[in-house]
Amino acid sequence: MVGSDKSSGPDDPMAAALAVLSVREKGLDRFLGATLAFASPAERAGYRQVLQSGFNELEALLQADGLL
Repeated sequence: MVGSDKSSGPDDPMAAALAVLSVREKGLDRFLGATLAFASPAERAGYRQVLQSGFNELEALLQADGLL
């Protein structure tokens, strides 16, 4: 993301950083709310694990770029 030279339009890195901070502060379950309602109760843990891993990777990327 460093050097993207994006001077206008949506600020995707900031939106990602705010999402990561929200998960860090309030937890993944609060962030997700009822978004996993489409999945059966047995499948939800798997989806949640994938999402948590994604947030962990996103947080590491944002930290490496100096955005967090």
